[in-house]
Amino acid sequence: MTRANPTETNHSDLDFHAAGLLVKGQGSWTDSALAHFRHFLKLRALSPSEDELSAALQRAQKIYFSGNVRIYLCAAEPCCSKLDFDVSAPALEQLSKEIGVPFTKTGCQGPCKQAPVLSLRIGDRQEMFAEVASEDAWRAVIQYAKDAAQAGTLLVASGAAEKFRFDPVHDHGKPSAHVQPLAFLVGHFCGEGKYAMTDYSFQKEVVGSFEAGGRFIALRMNATYPLADGRKDVHKAFVIVGAEPAGTITAHAYTDGGVVREYAIARNEMDLEFADVAPGHASQWQRARKILRPTADGFEERLEVDAGGGFVPYYVIVMRKI
Repeated sequence: MTRANPTETNHSDLDFHAAGLLVKGQGSWTDSALAHFRHFLKLRALSPSEDELSAALQRAQKIYFSGNVRIYLCAAEPCCSKLDFDVSAPALEQLSKEIGVPFTKTGCQGPCKQAPVLSLRIGDRQEMFAEVASEDAWRAVIQYAKDAAQAGTLLVASGAAEKFRFDPVHDHGKPSAHVQPLAFLVGHFCGEGKYAMTDYSFQKEVVGSFEAGGRFIALRMNATYPLADGRKDVHKAFVIVGAEPAGTITAHAYTDGGVVREYAIARNEMDLEFADVAPGHASQWQRARKILRPTADGFEERLEVDAGGGFVPYYVIVMRKI
């Protein structure tokens, strides 16, 4: 290897860059990628021999596949200069113990325009996260990594980390901007509903998550209604909310009774509003509408009914994030 620095430093630099190549190639490389990598090294005054490069790639591949789970943090420019949180060796070592996931700092992982980036591997699958610059962003991705590691799969609710996902293979762009105003529905919520016309109350639980690259929100929910004989009447539903390119927001609800309903959702500043099925005896009410409003620790769900003289409250339930 020809360079002015000592051989040990050269090997260290080469291994650092090779680690980035392995993450970029998700554990492998092609002849074309290797040719580009040699040019990349040449620009950094590194000219390893065939044997040296082969050995570095083998070492990087061994580290890449070490264990069932690992986080690869890009420590090259411009990523390292945009990090607004502590990624020192002691900090990463402590964090690794807390979440049960080891860290590896690597050279360039590819999408420099989306810096800073990092990747998470579980088994033979890898997810990349981009523009993880702030402490809050870092915590969101680390929480997802912890949950995924414990479940042994990347198919866990990504929560606040969803907006930092980056697909280096497909040009999907950012998650739907029209769905982002509904982000207050993502999380785990519980609340008690209060009726306006009686003292009856009920409980509701909702789990919301971004799905399909942040283009949809899935809501799993159940409502529990106490019965006079002491039993509980539980109703379950699954809702998928998405937005068309024009910005129209549509929801499809699937109930445990086998009913499928479609809702057109309108935005009114921060509120979401849509026409709903009238409760109880439908003949009593001409119309019904539901309003969802974000709060500091969750959201408020309000059902209003109209008997002909205008909308009045039917029930209100404050959903608080757990």
